[in-house]
Amino acid sequence: MNNKNCRDNPALLQAEMAKQLNRVAEILRHGISTFDQNDIQILNDLEEISKEFADLEMLVSTYFLNCLLTEYTESSKELSRAVHKLSLKRQQALIVLEKSDPVTPHIQGGTPINAQISSPLLESIFYPGSKLQQGAVLIKADTVLSAGNVLPVTQQIFWDRLFDLNEASAVGLSERCDALILLVAANGTTSFCLEGNLYPFTTA
Repeated sequence: MNNKNCRDNPALLQAEMAKQLNRVAEILRHGISTFDQNDIQILNDLEEISKEFADLEMLVSTYFLNCLLTEYTESSKELSRAVHKLSLKRQQALIVLEKSDPVTPHIQGGTPINAQISSPLLESIFYPGSKLQQGAVLIKADTVLSAGNVLPVTQQIFWDRLFDLNEASAVGLSERCDALILLVAANGTTSFCLEGNLYPFTTA
């Protein structure tokens, strides 16, 4: 990952991450100071730490996604705007950003688009009832190459969670190439997939 891209990210996310880390450290210090007193409050502390870490994971993922996007496209702001709007509307979406490794050998069934990335275009593709809604959009640099692509599904077994088809497809493709895959779920939650791993992020 390009360190310069991370340094160019808005300072707001960095400040929020520092705030969350300090909050976790404060709770841990309290837990350590009262541990030998058999204070049952430590159970509440552990629950709060778990929640804080979940929030921190979301923030860190969002921060590094912003770093990553600039390595894949110069239209990262337009793409982020589209994902944000799709999330607000709870429109499912699967977006593949090609990098160095060719993606086309791993996908099939796509409809050519060959248009500049824009939020209205992506919103229309993933609009409920659209013929192109099912499947993934393929983007290279600043161009939407195709839509309705079928991705390979991972063969991994995840014992800690049940993946839906879009998630399994995102993991499956990212296991085969260096593509970055963005997902919007039916409930509006967002995640990205890289190197076979899924990470939640926030569009707020």
